Amino acid sequence: MSRGHCLVVGAGVSGLSSAIRLLENDWKVSIWSSQLSPNTTSDVAAALWYPFLSAPVEKTNVWGSETYDVLKVLSRFPQTGISMIQTYEYFREKQPDPYWKDYVDDLKRLKDDLPEGYSECFSFINSVIEMPIYLKWLMNRYEELGGELIVKKVEDFSNISSDYNFIVNCTGIESKNLVNDDEVYPVRGQVIRVKTNIKEMHLDQQISTLAYIVPRSNDMILGGVAQSNDWSLDTRIEDREHILEKCIKLIPELKNAEIIEDMVGLRPGRSEVRLEKEILFGRPIIHNYGHGGSGVTLSWGCADDVVELANES
Repeated sequence: MSRGHCLVVGAGVSGLSSAIRLLENDWKVSIWSSQLSPNTTSDVAAALWYPFLSAPVEKTNVWGSETYDVLKVLSRFPQTGISMIQTYEYFREKQPDPYWKDYVDDLKRLKDDLPEGYSECFSFINSVIEMPIYLKWLMNRYEELGGELIVKKVEDFSNISSDYNFIVNCTGIESKNLVNDDEVYPVRGQVIRVKTNIKEMHLDQQISTLAYIVPRSNDMILGGVAQSNDWSLDTRIEDREHILEKCIKLIPELKNAEIIEDMVGLRPGRSEVRLEKEILFGRPIIHNYGHGGSGVTLSWGCADDVVELANES
């Protein structure tokens, strides 16, 4: 028996994950979204599991741990587009243990045979998520569970029918205007899709030297940049050249990689992830946005918290 009918606004990874968990917990769910895959911000993500540009740590470490475990299970099914692969994260200075060290598999420290300029490396098993495949799988899962999907842009929560018991706001950067949240800001990312035979993932996650090399089944994503308060969706040749320079320093054989295309997306930055319930226009609204560069990384943990807040309603 259904607990009631809820509306999820947004069909990126946060919206779909939340909607699936709600359906699995006996809620009737509809999604309204102005954009669907392959035209969402989530589609442009590299994507990999890694807590990046998100806070507060005491919450993101729990959400991230829960999501790592789910992604690991889903990687057993090829249709999800998820794989667990060997990953190397490089540092120019000695590092303390990462706070997520107990969440990932086979974490080790390496100090030998590192790229020039780097003195330390974490080696671990991590998930790579091919977003066009994964989002399609999420959508299929959502529809199999009986979810309804409507392409519709929400301009104002006050105009939504009272037939819905509550609303889940997963609109990402659109929340800046939709709920007048001045803490939301864009963090522009640009990546390059290339052809290569490299099978491991290589990362430098420091903002000033940010570089990531993410292998997928038929291509590889090279990044990146993290440009705060930059709304431009245009690709920039200077960013492409900078990304290539950084990635080639990590893996010199990328110098001969065939470039397929450049892509740009805007991460939904915020001082902290907003996952909370408020009463707005006389009805509960559960906010789930502001994940920065960790939308996939936190998705299932956040979705479980959305369900907890929904069930309290």
